[in-house]
Amino acid sequence: MSIRPSTLDAAVRSGHVLRVDDVDGLALSDLLDSVSAELPVFLDHRGPTDRTAREVVREILDALEDIVGALFPVWLAGHESGLPIDADDAEEMARALCRDAGFPSPAVVHLTRAAAGARRPGSGPADDARAGALTFLLKRGYGRDSVVLAVRADAALPERAQHAAAAAYEWLADHANLTVWLTADALPAVTRVPAIRIGVSGGRRPSPSRPVDVPDDPSPASAAPVLVVSRPSGRPAPHSVAEQTLERALASAPWARDRQWNRSPRDLDPLTPAVIVDLLWATERVVVEVDGADHRGPVKYARDRRRDNMLQRAGYLVLRYTNDHVLDDTALVVAELAAAVAERTRAPSRPTPARPPSTREEHPWTTPS
Repeated sequence: MSIRPSTLDAAVRSGHVLRVDDVDGLALSDLLDSVSAELPVFLDHRGPTDRTAREVVREILDALEDIVGALFPVWLAGHESGLPIDADDAEEMARALCRDAGFPSPAVVHLTRAAAGARRPGSGPADDARAGALTFLLKRGYGRDSVVLAVRADAALPERAQHAAAAAYEWLADHANLTVWLTADALPAVTRVPAIRIGVSGGRRPSPSRPVDVPDDPSPASAAPVLVVSRPSGRPAPHSVAEQTLERALASAPWARDRQWNRSPRDLDPLTPAVIVDLLWATERVVVEVDGADHRGPVKYARDRRRDNMLQRAGYLVLRYTNDHVLDDTALVVAELAAAVAERTRAPSRPTPARPPSTREEHPWTTPS
């Protein structure tokens, strides 16, 4: 799927809610899969349910705080140091960061101490201050200039709830300094929102009654999180409990030191679409995918099989685990990965098919299929 940069620029307007008529659930998933630094940070809100505007705001802010916390300390130190940061040192760094950026410090300090494991007693910042601070830190964590909160919702949501959700998104656009996109079928009763198109090609309209590729009756452990965020190159997805759990288990394993999260194998045929994989050992040619419940839907299932076939033809071993599998038996998953990496390390090098040398870099306006 490709996007023209000029039309995307026009669709990123902090403080505004827009309906993007040519973005459906599948197109949004492709945008989230991109690791291009030229794109905004995308947040995918698969909701809301029948709730008040205040409840929708709180739900999104709480989920965003979890995501920002998982990105600590990158947004504070500018890199992943690998060493714990003392809460008092982290607070001092946060105050210096705010002084340099000209950003109010109290909410940022509160969030920093919480991420460092030393939240101060008493009430936290007001929602408006917390919203602005969370977006500020999210942009720093990704090194990007803007944030888009994209919404896909059940079209059968009661009209009262649709208008309550729209009020919540308007509040978030204003106080969190971000752009809200209503995808093609989200909140159809809300007609006051300006409609635009961004030139997406290759998408597929979802069913009008439900978002694309959400399976029937997902188990509680595998149900989609409140917010899904763009892939961070080199790190596990901050919204994925399964990926975060697996990374913690691998961090102390010497055999796993060459792992790469959310990267593209560099030796694929340059004529194939860009592919970003969850976890990669490049030298051993081992790929690991950690799948949520949405990968059981027919569209993503078919796309996953095409990706697997392409990677296997290029000599990669592709291992797939569900979120439930990783969370229920992390030790077994780690043992299987250790065995696979060791086996591929011992195996003689395999000749790879001859192909023209690749000079392709990930194009900032191309997302993986």
